[in-house]
Amino acid sequence: MRTRRIWRTVTATVVTAVTGSALLTGPAWAQDTPVTGATAEATSPVPVAPSMTQDLGDAPIEGTPAEAARAHLKKHQDIYQVPVSDLKTLKTTKDGKQSSVRFQQLHDGVPVFGAEYAVQTESAGEAQQVTSATGTLYTDLTVSTTPKVDESTAEKRLFSLDSHLAGIEGAKTTSHGLTVLPNAQGGRLAWHFTVTGAERDGSLVRQEAYVDARVGGLALSYNNIDAADATPVVATGVRVDGTEVELNADSQADGSYALVDSTRTMYATTGGQIRTYDAQRQNYADVAGGAVGDDVPLVTSATSRFDGANTTSGAVDAHVNAAKVYEFYKNEIGRDGIDGKGGSVYSVVNVSSNGKDYANAFWDGSKMVYGHMDGVPLSVGLDVVGHEMTHGVTEHSAGLVYLNQSGALNEAISDYFGNAMETADKGIAMDDPTSGLIGEYLCNGTKPLADCALRDLNDGRNAQQDYEPITLDIDNGGVHYNSTIVGGALWDMRKHLDTKLADQIVYRAAQNYLTPLSGFTDMRNAVTLAAKSLKVSAADQAAIAQAFDDHGIEEGWEQKGGTHDGTTIGADILPAYEVYGGIDEQAAQISGDVYAIGHGDAVAWGEGSAAFGITVGRFSKQHGVSDHELAEDDAYLIDPSIDDDRIVFTRVAADGVGIYEAGDKGQGAIKKLVDTPEADETEPVTEDGALAYISTTSDGEQDVMLRKADGTTVNLTPEAGTRAARLAMKNGTVAWAGGTDGTYLYVYDLATGTTQSKRISGWLFNELSDIQLTSDRVFYRVSGGFLIPSTSIGSAPVSDLTQMKNLKFPTSLYVAQFSVTDDYLAYSTYDLWGALGSWTGPTRVKVAGTADLVAGQGQFTRVSCSSGAQLAPSLGDGQRIAWLDTTSAATDVVTRATFAGTCE
Repeated sequence: MRTRRIWRTVTATVVTAVTGSALLTGPAWAQDTPVTGATAEATSPVPVAPSMTQDLGDAPIEGTPAEAARAHLKKHQDIYQVPVSDLKTLKTTKDGKQSSVRFQQLHDGVPVFGAEYAVQTESAGEAQQVTSATGTLYTDLTVSTTPKVDESTAEKRLFSLDSHLAGIEGAKTTSHGLTVLPNAQGGRLAWHFTVTGAERDGSLVRQEAYVDARVGGLALSYNNIDAADATPVVATGVRVDGTEVELNADSQADGSYALVDSTRTMYATTGGQIRTYDAQRQNYADVAGGAVGDDVPLVTSATSRFDGANTTSGAVDAHVNAAKVYEFYKNEIGRDGIDGKGGSVYSVVNVSSNGKDYANAFWDGSKMVYGHMDGVPLSVGLDVVGHEMTHGVTEHSAGLVYLNQSGALNEAISDYFGNAMETADKGIAMDDPTSGLIGEYLCNGTKPLADCALRDLNDGRNAQQDYEPITLDIDNGGVHYNSTIVGGALWDMRKHLDTKLADQIVYRAAQNYLTPLSGFTDMRNAVTLAAKSLKVSAADQAAIAQAFDDHGIEEGWEQKGGTHDGTTIGADILPAYEVYGGIDEQAAQISGDVYAIGHGDAVAWGEGSAAFGITVGRFSKQHGVSDHELAEDDAYLIDPSIDDDRIVFTRVAADGVGIYEAGDKGQGAIKKLVDTPEADETEPVTEDGALAYISTTSDGEQDVMLRKADGTTVNLTPEAGTRAARLAMKNGTVAWAGGTDGTYLYVYDLATGTTQSKRISGWLFNELSDIQLTSDRVFYRVSGGFLIPSTSIGSAPVSDLTQMKNLKFPTSLYVAQFSVTDDYLAYSTYDLWGALGSWTGPTRVKVAGTADLVAGQGQFTRVSCSSGAQLAPSLGDGQRIAWLDTTSAATDVVTRATFAGTCE
């Protein structure tokens, strides 16, 4: 059985892609090959229906496609194992003689996350022949749909438990009610919220967050930015490249002209128009989401000529290209607009990021939004406009979740159709080496096409060698990193088939066969079924199979290839820090021979839920003590910290959030340390019996509390308005980030009771995102930057913060997680350009001597020669190190007793 990549969530600064919808795989299904008989045996840890069925021997069924689909599901309930009464009909789409009926699974009336099923039928006179079914259904959901945590409490927990969400500017929260997150224990009930706003650096946020309605802990969270009557006239527009073009506009009552196209076929039936607006340099976060606001005007001109500011804003190009995309879908595919129902197409150009160029474009769920890159509006690229509009088409059809494989597939489909439109428009042959380039015209001729391009569908990447199962901290789990693997397979298919036929196959696959949790293999199955339904030739079927084979996309591909050179101490885990912003971003906490791994249940999380616990073990395995799991059925245990005697951690439950401990280095019973009803206590750190933690009160105050070894407690931040985070404690020193914007470093000396503070340099748009201590120094990471995210790691003696200075790293990449001891500093990186769509290889962990780094003389070497990505390093005594390794299709915690050094 195929084992799939576990899910990930965004908690750190998200690096958005230039043409992306602002970007894991779906569940392990019971059946990986088509079910063609009358039975299907579930072999997944989470009981599920077959991912695909066909040829079940049904005779044609009288009635509509929806009636036939329901009759089919009811007749074969022994296979699907879900009562038809639990399936809500979402919609029926028609494509020639084929119809696809899409169902949403409910459990006791509550929608099930990602659980959609599509039944495909062919008309047979007055009857319907059911030909196949695809999607995800969960067959053994037993969870009660009565919450223990009310909705208002769940909403408050969002912000007290996740400092990432708490730092969103202008945050607005929308509630969607209850959802069931499937898992192996019968499911988890969760409250679903959407939080919108912006990061301090201007990055747009549309966070989908699910709070466990039994425990009150954050179970799933990810950023879901994917990216009137009038008189029509023919106007003239000047494009950014200087060419003139006819475009359709409307004559206004005052004699002016507006970029409103009422000439498309949708206008006669639905009133649908193509409408282009100028944000006039408003911040993109202020215009994103929902309908176009009254403060964003239509693009107008005093005459029927649109030039000047209407050219440089990108309005002319956006309007012309939106019309081309509409006509492509209408004429080549047969789809009437983004929503398929002739709804209006909205484009907003000329947004900024705090007054500066915003180098991005995105579909926000209702419209396209375009900024500028190096002064060039992103709307100049037909492939970019086609890409973003196709995100909208996908949202209205397959609804692919914007994470890992399903997110990469979302990106691949947008790349495919955007490129298909551009090659046809420009007359580029499919065998032209430039045919697969994405965004190659955004430089407006200042660079060669290959140098300007963001991605290349002809890059030849193979799933079995090149797929990166990375965490959502980087590119929502690699939605841009990995998209050209499956996008390349689709593009190769288009090279060997009639191009119009290939486009129809890909569209039908997305419209009728894919469901929200589909991955790469599901795309192969969907394309194969769509081609079969279109009666393609045997030669074309062979070409399709070869295209996917050439890109390594076959059953079980996730388990092939890759090696690592360490010892696995935690297999197939979900790092808790990916869900809870602000907690320690390390693979494990290490104290001598003992390690503690804070994690979610990988099996449960793979199905859209999570149960968080802490694995405690010993590297030596020589003390007769096996790995021990700290876990509770009705609570989440997260963020462990170890000292010589105990492990302390945060416990999240329906009745409160507090700090608890397990003595004997985690082998003892779980006991409460502090859990008050008037506050949430989080981020514990312990040393020599002392405990420091963050106390968050209902008014948003976040204080640093110190509970000394004698049991007395003191507030280290008694002043009003404190927003403390990133706690660290070592050698009698407590350190944290504070101030109203997280730009002050504080150090408290337990022996003297004195506090120092200093603001980080370059503080605009920056914040302290991690703090660690050695015996005599404090180390800190600064994250932020304007437009292009950046990080740096600095250090100062704990006795004198005025000596703060940045350390030098031999990399131009985005320095991410780090770990430091008196002897060594290890760090991993984000691949910034990978997140922007240009592949440069997996991220690695490197290490150098601490003293050398402080002296500006560090020589970095590799800690591992693993072929996969390495993240979140954790240093112990000597050269002991642990890290998150993504060599396999899952994420493992791997350790070495010595560094690898060189991997040549």
